[in-house]
Formats: sequence, structure tokens, C-alpha cells
Amino acid sequence: MDTSVPDLGIEIPEITQIAFVVEDIDDGMDRFGGILGLGPWDVYRFEPPTLTDTTYRGEPHDYSMILALAFAGETMIELIEPLEGPSIYTEHLDEHGEGLHHVACFAFEDTEGVVEEFEEAGMPVLQSGVYGETPYWYFDTQEQLNGVIFETATNLEAMPEPDRTYPE
Repeated sequence: MDTSVPDLGIEIPEITQIAFVVEDIDDGMDRFGGILGLGPWDVYRFEPPTLTDTTYRGEPHDYSMILALAFAGETMIELIEPLEGPSIYTEHLDEHGEGLHHVACFAFEDTEGVVEEFEEAGMPVLQSGVYGETPYWYFDTQEQLNGVIFETATNLEAMPEPDRTYPE
């Protein structure tokens, strides 16, 4: 299967994560856990002071969210509930309701180089930030990927401990 981005030459080594935006994180964990057998979930609050250097549509901008992570085999499943401030998550809920939001690859050797390649190819960063010591970027790939955004991040091993686990 060819996993390179058309006409860019960016090799996508794997799809590390599939993410969904939800209205309520606990309800989402119950639904995805009950129907798909996912869990336990690690739950994180992405908000200051741990969340820093946030941008939205090219400008410095504050937003926050709560997210939950679980695994389906080797693939990370992420649920995101926006908390405060306009973001690509609130846009998705307003325009489409709950559902598939983005796919991500966290396996690049030169993540910053990949960020530059996406931007040079006309797929700018829609939103970014740093959680603890883990920077992340979302790219405007909606036209190329049928409404789906692409994300990458680096230094995931530095992610802080989750705020809670669900179910406890």
C-alpha cells in the first residue's frame, strides 16, 4: 500500500492515531468502550499551565480540551472534547457534529522537517501547541483527505502522566 502524500514525497511511516471529536468525553469513552471494547482510557486535560504556545489558524490563541487515549491493537484511538476557546475541535462540532476528526503519524524521524514540507506544499498548520514538552501540529489536509485533518507530534515519551484513568 502506498502511504506517501500525493505529489509531496513525504513518506508516512504509519498511522499512529485515529481521533474523534465528541461532545462529552465520559459518554464517548462509554460508547467507544462498550461497542468497540476499547479501554482503559488515559485522560488528559490540555490546558494552561501544561498547555503552552497554542496557535489557531496562524495566530497565537488560547484554547483547551480534554482528551482520552486507548489502543485498538497498535493504533491509538483518541477522543477529544473541546473545553474553552475556538479551535479546530469546536469548528468540527459546529459544522459536522461528533465524528472522525484527524489521523496522525508520530513516527517521523524529522518532525520539524515534515511540518515545513506540509506548509511548503500548501497545507498550512491549522492549530498547534506544546503539551508539557510535547509539541503537536495539525495540517489543513481536509481537501486532500476528504474532510480529515492530519496531525503530527514529537517527543511523545515526555508526555505527562494522565490526569485520570477510565474506568478507574
